[in-house]
Amino acid sequence: MNERESLFHRLSAACGGRGAAAGEPLAGVAPMAPEDDRVALFAKAFTAAGGVLLRGPVEAALSDLGEILRAEGVAALFFPEDDAAAREIAEALVPFGPFTLTTGAEVRGGNAAASAGFRTAEAAIAETGTVVETSAGGKTLLPGLIADVHVSIVPAASVVARMEEALAVFTAGPPRNISFLSGPSKTADIEQTLTVGAHGPKKAIALLLE
Repeated sequence: MNERESLFHRLSAACGGRGAAAGEPLAGVAPMAPEDDRVALFAKAFTAAGGVLLRGPVEAALSDLGEILRAEGVAALFFPEDDAAAREIAEALVPFGPFTLTTGAEVRGGNAAASAGFRTAEAAIAETGTVVETSAGGKTLLPGLIADVHVSIVPAASVVARMEEALAVFTAGPPRNISFLSGPSKTADIEQTLTVGAHGPKKAIALLLE
């Protein structure tokens, strides 16, 4: 089984398909040792993929986060209206800019200001350094799709070892959309030349809250 087949095998199993029975070892996938520090593994893999990791508490991270956003030319911050944690962090960042608060609709409509989109992640996967965001409950994915810089708020308790664990909670009622975010947007479609930020954020930041 090659890497691609293994991935689809695992996705099928995690989503309740016929890839493997519950509890059955997955071919080609080594189990993660229980003593592994999931948070440390996520941090290592996320940064290896080009992401920037900041660790909480929030008050200690605001200055560094503000500095990074200023360096990227960010002027506008937005967040989902129903995401209290994202709102709190974006509002607290305003004096570190200067930044202004805007909405996803305004950014999508063509706001010329460089933007940072904030959103609380549903999960983070240690083995791949991946942030998981979904449309479950009508949540928007815009902060991770249209912003110049995406800031994922990742509670340490939400970090799981493997992809299967992140997807297991959705088997009964899978959301329409799931985003797997590993570092900034990248593509090499044109002449095999790597371009960062072609189809999404140019910089991905994970704010890991202990």
